[in-house]
Amino acid sequence: MPSVVPVRGDEMTEEFISFAPRLYRELGDDQWVPPLSSDVRRFMDASVNPYFAEAEIEHFLALGPGGRTLGRVSATVDPAYVERFGKTGFFGWFECVDDPGVAAALLRTAETWVAERGMDRVAGPYSYCATQEFGLLVGGYGDRPAVFQPHNPPYYRRLLEDAGYGPDFRTDTFSWYGEREAGRMDPLVRRGEELCEKLGLTVRDLDPERWDSEVDLVQELLAASFADNHDMVPISRPVLRFQLDELRELIDPRLTRIVEHGGRAVAFSMLAADGNELLKVADGTVTDEFAARYEELKAGIRGTVVLMMGARPEWAGRGVGRILVGEIAKVVRGDIGSYRDMHTTWIHEHNWQSRAYLAHARTGPARTYAVYGKDIAL
Repeated sequence: MPSVVPVRGDEMTEEFISFAPRLYRELGDDQWVPPLSSDVRRFMDASVNPYFAEAEIEHFLALGPGGRTLGRVSATVDPAYVERFGKTGFFGWFECVDDPGVAAALLRTAETWVAERGMDRVAGPYSYCATQEFGLLVGGYGDRPAVFQPHNPPYYRRLLEDAGYGPDFRTDTFSWYGEREAGRMDPLVRRGEELCEKLGLTVRDLDPERWDSEVDLVQELLAASFADNHDMVPISRPVLRFQLDELRELIDPRLTRIVEHGGRAVAFSMLAADGNELLKVADGTVTDEFAARYEELKAGIRGTVVLMMGARPEWAGRGVGRILVGEIAKVVRGDIGSYRDMHTTWIHEHNWQSRAYLAHARTGPARTYAVYGKDIAL
């Protein structure tokens, strides 16, 4: 059996970060896109990431003979989530060789850690929570994922089930490709513009000169839109600011659409350029060659990813969803720079609002994820 130890110090942190790229190279999986190691390091740094001030977090490595790393996992207890949804902790950052014994040892360690903090259930993968990257890929392995779409080997599902986990819920991502679907975007754009005029609404870009106040506005709209959504707790201003600041290079102001009525924002959609197109070239490291080509590569990004979208409750069901879909359809139609493709992040199976919006675009899931859970006790 492997020994599972907490991550302590720079050397173990680097091992935690480097294990995933090494594993996927060994697996020969060219669909996985390595994140920049510097970005992962910042995300794991309690002195940088404000989420560490809101939750308890620990990281673990599974070590085999000779100290060889065989897997990794994190454990999280988020008091705000516990207050709203009950005594559930999270596991995340799960990567593991195809060995049920190693997976069981990692997961037992995370289970014990959250149980010692009063939890009676564990769920995941969440890295670190539901407003960050989460979900296990269980369907749709054929294409390279867009940024924020997790990727993992098919055997992870078996490892979790062998360790006593069952699916808690499903979530999907969706994709549209300009070369295939640009022609059918015209009716969606036209319908959105007609509704804008009928309802007396206007649509504007995000204003980068007012970044701080725009982040505040996004937080307000996000909280109003998802107040009753399953598995979501309001994201705090420091955490949202940290996450969006980290993404600012990819947030083209033209891709964020803010719908207003009489000067008051009532709905929004925020898209980012698909950073995985850059990360695939970088292969985890910012080399001099990559840095020299960065602006050229960034200018040629085709893909976009819907980070979030929603409307104030009083505007739900009044057509504002079709307006947002119409604005997104302009991206697929090729109206904005080099962008031609559009992908979503996770759309929960109970998120009727977002699924209703996407129904207007008549598309099915491209990738399917599941969150797995297990009752635990000390």
